[in-house]
Amino acid sequence: MTSLDRLVFGNWPLKLAALGLSVVLYAGLALSESTREWSAPVPIEVLGAPAGGALLEAPGVVDGIAYQAPQEVADQLTNDSFRASIDLSGIEPRVGAEPVSVPVDVFPVDPRVRVVSYSPPGVSVRLDQVVSRVRPVIIDPGAIPEGIELGPIVAQPNQATIRGASSRLQNVRSVEGRFVVDASGLNIDQDVMLEAFDELGALVPGIEIDPATVRVRADVARRLAYATLPVLPVLTGEPARGKRVDDVSVMPATVTVSGEDAAVRQLESISTAPVDISAQDVELVMDVPLALPGEVTSTGDPDVRVVVTFTDTLGSRSFEVGTALVATRPDYSYRLDEASVSVVLAGPITRLDEVDVSDLVVEIPVADLVVGDNEVMPIVRAPRDLSVARLVPETVHVTVGPPS
Repeated sequence: MTSLDRLVFGNWPLKLAALGLSVVLYAGLALSESTREWSAPVPIEVLGAPAGGALLEAPGVVDGIAYQAPQEVADQLTNDSFRASIDLSGIEPRVGAEPVSVPVDVFPVDPRVRVVSYSPPGVSVRLDQVVSRVRPVIIDPGAIPEGIELGPIVAQPNQATIRGASSRLQNVRSVEGRFVVDASGLNIDQDVMLEAFDELGALVPGIEIDPATVRVRADVARRLAYATLPVLPVLTGEPARGKRVDDVSVMPATVTVSGEDAAVRQLESISTAPVDISAQDVELVMDVPLALPGEVTSTGDPDVRVVVTFTDTLGSRSFEVGTALVATRPDYSYRLDEASVSVVLAGPITRLDEVDVSDLVVEIPVADLVVGDNEVMPIVRAPRDLSVARLVPETVHVTVGPPS
């Protein structure tokens, strides 16, 4: 056996074992760095954006990244382990922003990771030219609360410079500052933020406004209203015993008031200050002020004249009165079944208080009665100013006997 043969075939069991070990180690390494896929989206960063250019849309994201990494490295990867970017340094901004395709670069943060492929490999971008314009400032107070009047609005400064992509700037129809008028009626003196709006009133994004705010001042006043309302007198106390209110009149009967619109519209009438009628019995004439609500005033004389007249309080009262035969005939006998009747008198209470039952007489006229049983209507002599309202019973039974 030659030296070459001994080199090749000598110790062949040992050499075969070493070869097998190498195969196993290579297979393990290849298995540990097999290709994997990262499916979470990675935002695409913009690098080298030229001055005077504005990117109209965000470049999007990269997903479906195929990579290789050792197992212990792959287990620790996060979404921040990959960076995606586009380079715009070689693109010139143009008015109108025609689409331009640029490649996407994806690289791992950890050098032990190798990116195999990703999607998309490139994106289409539109790099518009940045321009500036000067626009007047419009101040919009929105809906003004009811009953509030807004004076002239002054904005300082009254114009602003807008800057942005030319395609966006051409959609701007107004630069406005909007604020809310408070129902309390406080004057306006505040800083208002400016915003750019299109012809439909929608906000135009990506527009820089200089200055960002303006000082807005305006006087706020409450709107006055006028109304002619009836005057209602307010009476307190009780009149004298036996008296009641007969009539109440007010001069003038109506008044014209003014005040805040909301306050005036709630009114249906105006009351007077209280008029005390305690112990009054004939007539009361008094000048009294109007009871006006807060923030409401009268355009004329603040006082009105109230005239109150009184009359008797009417009532009724019952009296038990004895009966007396009137115009009896000699030799005839008479028997009266009811020794008394109930008399109800009506009239002024003061006169009823003065009635003494002993002064009342109920007469039973018997001059024309026939012998036998008779029903007779009594005659009541009522005091002055009083009348008989009822008699119980209405008739009495009288028995007349023949002459003896």
